[in-house]
Amino acid sequence: MTPDKTGKFGFFCVMGPDEFQMMVNNNCYTNFMGKKTFEFTLEVINEMKINAPAKLAAVSQRLSLKSQEPENWKQMAEKMCILLDDETGIYEQHEGFFNLPHIDVDAIPVEQFPLYHSWSYDRIYRNDMIKQPDVLMFMFLYNQEFSLEAKRANYDYYEPRCIHESSLSPSIHSILAAELGEYEQAYEFFNFSTRLDLDNYNRNTSEGLHLTSIAAAWMNIVYGFAGMRSDGEILSFNPSMPLQWSEYSFKIIYHKSVLNVKINSRYSEFKILKGENQKIRIYGREYEINEKGIAVQTVGQINRK
Repeated sequence: MTPDKTGKFGFFCVMGPDEFQMMVNNNCYTNFMGKKTFEFTLEVINEMKINAPAKLAAVSQRLSLKSQEPENWKQMAEKMCILLDDETGIYEQHEGFFNLPHIDVDAIPVEQFPLYHSWSYDRIYRNDMIKQPDVLMFMFLYNQEFSLEAKRANYDYYEPRCIHESSLSPSIHSILAAELGEYEQAYEFFNFSTRLDLDNYNRNTSEGLHLTSIAAAWMNIVYGFAGMRSDGEILSFNPSMPLQWSEYSFKIIYHKSVLNVKINSRYSEFKILKGENQKIRIYGREYEINEKGIAVQTVGQINRK
């Protein structure tokens, strides 16, 4: 990887998560994940220098790691091109995306779906319509690194441009909508994700089931309505309660302990079923959870009468 004329590093002629934008330069998701990969690798190397120098030496020899390479990775991470409009706080999906012709995705007749049956690919690729979350995807994966304002700015910009012609799409939008307090929209996207094949939303169920959408039903409940985030220092939750439900629950394994979560319109309960006590964060406050469990008032909700 070599820097461009600006001295920044990036990836060229790639396709990010959005499969409607091909052969683009500096896809923001790709560059962001590349930056994170370099940073993580350097963290592991530095940790191994202290705690496992013999293993580091063995791995370095096996991979023919040159002494200058980690310093090169550090430079690439620091100078990675991340396209951000400082005025609006919106990340540009790739170079030139903001300048693409706009298309009103809601104006496309339903009879034309799936689009790959009705439109030529060069027609699909020549505008700002996106197939599935791209910028919003890395904001979900590294959720704790972005402010609520940044998430809202990017959600409000990219959601109207998304056609959701991928089973990967509605669940991520549902999760972020729930975090932003857009509960009605979150529930609509949840139905979209969970009933994609049952209701033949994209008119292509006959071509096969969308297993990623089925998996996303679990993500919608756990990361969406329960507001779980696993990318921070400790596990955190910001539970909300859909108006249409009376209760939901799930279990997860966290640091070899089994944590049971049960949420209704009044209380959110957390209990260790097996294993050691664990510290988690609920609505921004840290708690130590044991086998007796705790219950906190559910405040992130649509009020039920």
